[in-house]
Amino acid sequence: MHLELLIPGLCPPGGEPTQAVPRVDTPTLERWLSRSVREPTLPLAPSHWLWQRFTAASPEAGSDLPIAPVTLAVDGHAPGRRWWLRADPVHFVVGRTGLRLAPPDYLQLDAAESAALAASVRSHFSDVAADFLAPGPSRWYLGADRPFELETTAPADAAGADVDRHLPRGAGRRRWLGFVNEVQMLWYEHPVNRAREQRGAPTASGLWLHGAGQMPAPGQPGCDGVAGGGTTLAGLSVLAGCAWRELPVDAPAWLSGAAGERWLISLDGLLPPLQAGDASAWKATLDRMETDWFAPLDNALRTGHLSSILLRWPVAAGLATARIGAADRFRFWRRRLPLHLLLDIPDDRAHA
Repeated sequence: MHLELLIPGLCPPGGEPTQAVPRVDTPTLERWLSRSVREPTLPLAPSHWLWQRFTAASPEAGSDLPIAPVTLAVDGHAPGRRWWLRADPVHFVVGRTGLRLAPPDYLQLDAAESAALAASVRSHFSDVAADFLAPGPSRWYLGADRPFELETTAPADAAGADVDRHLPRGAGRRRWLGFVNEVQMLWYEHPVNRAREQRGAPTASGLWLHGAGQMPAPGQPGCDGVAGGGTTLAGLSVLAGCAWRELPVDAPAWLSGAAGERWLISLDGLLPPLQAGDASAWKATLDRMETDWFAPLDNALRTGHLSSILLRWPVAAGLATARIGAADRFRFWRRRLPLHLLLDIPDDRAHA
């Protein structure tokens, strides 16, 4: 069985790994990267690489992916051929120079809070009420029969940044910014927010618009099964006819139930602490990955349960790739280097 292992938060995009990555002790991962064969960097962010692989579309690099109809299908609604836009409730952090967007998983509304806030939007905005769906606390949608004419930024890409820098652009900007601003005022004194403020929980500041588009045609992902990656990858897998499962607790749990010859696993646990700038939580998560995933997968390579691992992680230039085989452990002349140095090794490193 061949495994592709995607680790979106392994190296901070645009950062300098030798300074930005905390010192960690990950012997298996360090040995993999020290002795593996590096392949050319793919000039795509992880999300764009997945989209291009699982759909027949090729979005422009740096553009917001049209994920709304894909996740809407996972949330139990039929997108049809309509246009859909994500309108997710978010929290804004008040900074010295303005508002900053909190990480996507920071707000944590419960079902009752989400329902009450969504009801206020429906009652206040009669022009969008019929096209407004709120199937869950973190993913809300707007539908339309024609394009929204907006250029937006995914919340994961805007997290921690000035909100004004990432507001929607395009011909539809005026209408939809007006809508967002009115929602922000509507919720300012909403009972849900007052109750959350009293107990010290983050308030729902407003809506974040992103991911507009129509349902794409399926691609050919080249794998039999997929695990992890959240709702977006779940939707893409279903679209492409590929089996998807929630990320198991560890590699042994995955290996015991995996069927098929080719699998893709996305280990996303490093993303929340990376987006929050929490180096200690990032390190602790990576330490757990070493124990729960890397070491057991390395054992599966030695015993022949796995034939190879294709490890991918984001770097400033795109998506780095290392091919790891069972025989790599015999390359003793390649000294094991610390992770903060390995992540900084360029593609043209000589392989003797």
